[in-house]
Amino acid sequence: MAGLTHLGVGLAAKPVASKIPLALLIVSAYAIDIIWGVFFLAGIERLSQPGMTVSNPWSHGLFMASVWSLLAGLLAWRIGGSRRTGVIIGLLVFSHWLVDFVSHPMTAVFPDDTGLPIFFADAPLVGLGVWRTQLGVAIGEYGIFVLGLLIYLVTLRRLRRQKKAQLAHPSPVEAAD
Repeated sequence: MAGLTHLGVGLAAKPVASKIPLALLIVSAYAIDIIWGVFFLAGIERLSQPGMTVSNPWSHGLFMASVWSLLAGLLAWRIGGSRRTGVIIGLLVFSHWLVDFVSHPMTAVFPDDTGLPIFFADAPLVGLGVWRTQLGVAIGEYGIFVLGLLIYLVTLRRLRRQKKAQLAHPSPVEAAD
């Protein structure tokens, strides 16, 4: 169940990012977990047992989440050619840390979870712990996912109507071409 919130955030970003592919929005919202997976496979971050994160400062620490967000934003700006695209992608990457800050420690899902590091090893751990109960997990995960999905579907409908209207009534400049 953990992780639907990030999907909801990626979906909810579509109204402000209509020109950015949905897959990129979703990958951006999950980027910190993707980085964690790479670091886990490389032996940089560890698990005590499957599903119980012990050490994740290089992917999920506040400082490094800020670094990853900045790098992703700069890369998106450089490749996408738009400062707006860079800002949206950077904010989506950072949204991962914000959602995790609200949810961690998520002891209802990961019993040994102690929170998110601010910096590196032995740094203070933070988190509001909304996911400490199954009710918190259900409301948070499903609520944000459903809200994000609804926002996306309304946006998709609006974009399709706009496209249909443009095809039915091309502007004079488009008609001249």
